[in-house]
Amino acid sequence: MTILVGASVLLIAGSAIALVFGWVSANESLIWTSIVASVAAAIALALAFMRSRKEAVVVQRRASAREVEDRVAAEEDSRQEVVGIQDSKRFHRPDCRYASSKGAQSMTKAEARDSGMRPCGICKP
Repeated sequence: MTILVGASVLLIAGSAIALVFGWVSANESLIWTSIVASVAAAIALALAFMRSRKEAVVVQRRASAREVEDRVAAEEDSRQEVVGIQDSKRFHRPDCRYASSKGAQSMTKAEARDSGMRPCGICKP
């Protein structure tokens, strides 16, 4: 897109120069060159605009998809059962070897995170 905008700026500058020299020297071919360059600049700007609109739609769709993924992950966290251990400030999967440690309590993943616990590095709940 940046290339299209840059090209249109150069075409506009070239068109202006050709128009001035065409008027001063009464050269019809320079005037037509100026017109053609102006039309090409307009086309380049229109293409850049359409491309930027497409990119904006793609970015918006990705953001919407991320929001949905985050919502689904949050719902899973609120339902997934883990075993939290206050002493180590870690939570584990119920089948983890550390889940049977002293002071282990069953809770949801969301509750464990809310109480300041971090996930186990071994079982990665």
